[in-house]
Amino acid sequence: MRYHVAYRKRAAEEYLSSLFWYKRKSPFAAEQFVKRIDETLSRLTHDPKRFRNTYKNFYEVRVKKFPYSIVYFIDEEEQKVIITSIFHQKRNPRKKFRDNDL
Repeated sequence: MRYHVAYRKRAAEEYLSSLFWYKRKSPFAAEQFVKRIDETLSRLTHDPKRFRNTYKNFYEVRVKKFPYSIVYFIDEEEQKVIITSIFHQKRNPRKKFRDNDL
């Protein structure tokens, strides 16, 4: 069964910020970024528990060819994957598992 995806405000802002950064550098890089994020989301919505449960109820999956991880948790009742962060690997890892939008 495929899970639905929901984004927390922080994750949506991180995604858009990263996308705009890549667009300024190269339209091709921006296209590839979107493609890799979409591929990663497709994989995790089919089997979200397949990836690392890194901290408490948070899971994490790396985005291929880009220095990002998608951090999420699973709502089994509603069959949702809630994305809490599109996390750049160079950022402070202490901020990775915050979910202030509860």
